[in-house]
Amino acid sequence: MKQGKDALDPIVVVRLSTEFGQIGNLCDLDPPITVGGVLEHLEHRGHALLTLFLAGPFLVPLPLPGLSVPFGVFIAFFAFAMAFGRKPFLPKSWLAREIPKDTLRKFCGMAVRFFKKFEALFKPRLVWLVDFRAAQFTIAFMIAICGILLALPLPPGTNSPPSSVIIALSIGFLERDGILVLIGYILFLLNIAFFTFLAVFGYEGVMNLIRMF
Repeated sequence: MKQGKDALDPIVVVRLSTEFGQIGNLCDLDPPITVGGVLEHLEHRGHALLTLFLAGPFLVPLPLPGLSVPFGVFIAFFAFAMAFGRKPFLPKSWLAREIPKDTLRKFCGMAVRFFKKFEALFKPRLVWLVDFRAAQFTIAFMIAICGILLALPLPPGTNSPPSSVIIALSIGFLERDGILVLIGYILFLLNIAFFTFLAVFGYEGVMNLIRMF
């Protein structure tokens, strides 16, 4: 069906389980794995897959010392590039950072198992929430805000909430799944509430509030 001039027609070439399996295979090669090398491997699928990859490790208990700030900034850069259709400027020193192979292998293994189990549930529906430029700008803007939140030097436990938004919106965009995008919108609003409470009441106050519920 022909769509309007403001619509984008993203084409999913391979399933996400295959994409993450290919990233995991990089761990079997001799050269060290850098952030830039992984991003270069993923760029054929566009910025949404990059934001998905960068946010994913913060939703699972994996050690990522010193990477939340650069990963969060990268996510914000890629999201703004999505919004305005431009190539982001990326600091070479951050691109040269090595990713521990054991950590990358574990994360990719988890991602492959997750997508093999659930990717059949992701499918094009309510595509107007994804395909039109205004919708894409909204998705990219929310991902950028969550990337900035991820980059903030905040206490432990504050990385997972923005990561969940980034993952939901990125998968929704890649799979043209409007239902998943709506879930991402809801998670975004919950994040805004969470970080607002964090700013007003402090970390201990928010934790006490969560324990009350």
